[in-house]
Amino acid sequence: MTRMSSSTRPAHGVVVREAVAGDAEGIGRVRHAAWQVAYSGLMPADYLAGLSVDGFVLSARRMLVDRAARRVAVLVAEVGGVVSGFASVGPSRDADESEGSVGELYAIYVDPAMWRLGVGARLQDVALRRLRDEGYREATLWVLATNGASRAFYEHTGWRHDGGVSGFEAGAEVLDETRYRRTL
Repeated sequence: MTRMSSSTRPAHGVVVREAVAGDAEGIGRVRHAAWQVAYSGLMPADYLAGLSVDGFVLSARRMLVDRAARRVAVLVAEVGGVVSGFASVGPSRDADESEGSVGELYAIYVDPAMWRLGVGARLQDVALRRLRDEGYREATLWVLATNGASRAFYEHTGWRHDGGVSGFEAGAEVLDETRYRRTL
């Protein structure tokens, strides 16, 4: 993968950089907090209650170790030196996509305390630039069909629903996901 500069600093104090092994705790904390707030009422309460920061930290450690083999980039957004968001991108995992031309935004999460402050938009901009620099012409992402706030964010930033649908297992329930796409 192409290396980006060690940091990108916008005027409003967000630093977006390549994640390092020591970021696993911050990534896990952000993801847990974001899931608890964003998915409340959208996922079964018992499923959300069963999620732990430690589980998300372990998942982040695995993601950071496996990223090179899977051609995945993991980026973190810091505000005041604290991990306040993260994103991961790489090749599309969808069987119906042409190999090499479509990348995917696998995940983008921001600490709920930082929502609507531009952290997510800045993180997304750098993540999409990363995909573009890797040679992808388009990008996709999957979002819960009932997640109106996230869908509005994506639509506001240039993504369009492309008709793709899938399911996400949340405990005993399968929740509908919808695919979004944009040109890079």
